[in-house]
This record gives sequence, C-alpha cells and structure tokens, in this order.
Amino acid sequence: MPGQTGPRAADRTLEVLELVAEGTDPVSAKALARSLDCALSTVYTLLTPLTERGYLVRTEGGYVLGYRVSALHRSFQKQTGLNDGIDGLLVRLRHTTRASANYVAYQGDGLVIADVRTVAAQGRRRTDLGIGVDPRSHAYAHGKIALAAAGPAARRRYLEEPGLRPFTPRTIVSAARLDEELRRIRRSGIAVDVEEAQPGLACLAAPVLGEDGTVVGSVALSVSPSQLRSHRAQLTASVRRAANEATQAICR
Repeated sequence: MPGQTGPRAADRTLEVLELVAEGTDPVSAKALARSLDCALSTVYTLLTPLTERGYLVRTEGGYVLGYRVSALHRSFQKQTGLNDGIDGLLVRLRHTTRASANYVAYQGDGLVIADVRTVAAQGRRRTDLGIGVDPRSHAYAHGKIALAAAGPAARRRYLEEPGLRPFTPRTIVSAARLDEELRRIRRSGIAVDVEEAQPGLACLAAPVLGEDGTVVGSVALSVSPSQLRSHRAQLTASVRRAANEATQAICR
C-alpha cells in the first residue's frame, strides 16, 4: 500500500486496530499481515500512525492497545451517559427487585446497541446481548423500546433486514401486530416481553432520554415469567423510576 491514501487506507488502518483489539495476547506484525493478506511493509505503514498516536503500543510479543483507546472509551461513556451513576443505579435496582438489571445504550438511528451494563441477580442467568443491531430487537423489551422510538425509515429497514424472525413460539412475527405493540409502548412508556426472546425469561424496560428528549437507552429487568405475573405492578414501578433516574443523571 505504499503511496495509497484515502478511504481504503483508513479502512485498513481500522482493520489493524480491530484485529489487535480482538486478540487476547499481543499480535505480531506478521500475524496482522496474514490476517489482512498483505505485505509486511504495508502492515508497518499502517502501524506507524497508530503507534505514534498512542492507539497501539509495541511490546516484545507484538502489538497491544495503547492509552489513547481508554481516552476514547471515556469520551464514549460521557456521550452515551454510561457513567458510574448508571452502575450504582443498576445495583440499587437489583437490590430492590432481586432481579437482573440492565442498562442498554443506543446509538445511530436508535437500533444500534452501543453498550450494555448488567447487574445479575443471584443465581439468575444473564441475557446475552451483543453490540450492534440485535436481530432480536422485536422480541426483547429493551429492543421494543428502541423500535418504538425509531423513525419510520429505521423501523422499515429493520423489518426488511434482519426481519421478524421467530425465536420462540411467543415471538411477534407479524408487522401489523408489532406496530400495534409499539403504539402501546409509546402510550404507556413500558415495554414487556414474556418468553418472546428466550424460554423461561420475561423482561420489562422503560426508556431513558437524552438532553434533547430523544431515547438514548433503556433500563430493563430480567425475571421469570412467574415473577412477572405475581409482581408486575411493583416491577413496573421500579423500572420506570430507575429509567427516570437515569434520564436525570444523563441530563444533569
């Protein structure tokens, strides 16, 4: 790539950063060259600005993430409201409800999961949420919050890809039924799913607002279906109160 500039060079530089971030051990330049299927000289050209700017550090075993990455992460947390206050809020919510408490931050058009914080209840399994567009958004309560807040174009893109896939017999797979569910969520401010994403799992979620009033995240509780049936009013009040508290913390 000597002499190559522009989007392709930037794209390959980011590929190098991502490959090093994915490694559990230092990654050598030769390993990067194999992964990128390019010359070793090209890899060193890509590594130079990353190391000079502190995004990567060269060690005896290879390259690892540098100090600038943590600075980016702190800025990311500030922009998405993911601070120590959110963590404390989840601990209090779990203590009050004895249920797994989650904070899910959204980005972009609202359907991209930017980060997830979880405080799991004793002995209760944690939901497996990844970063990016979750194809189970229509099945999870936190995803329904995002879909309810998203614009028509974003919802249409979701219906087209990944689409309304069934994950359990209870998953909503009808666009008309989902639209009705999203209208109800916008009216009530609470989303619920009962074994729609996973058998034996029920969730409640409430939206968290940013300074401009848009939905930037949600607070959610993961419980058993029987716990939801017997304590729905208390759980709903708790998750709504926690979401309001998170909104205040972000807008403070």
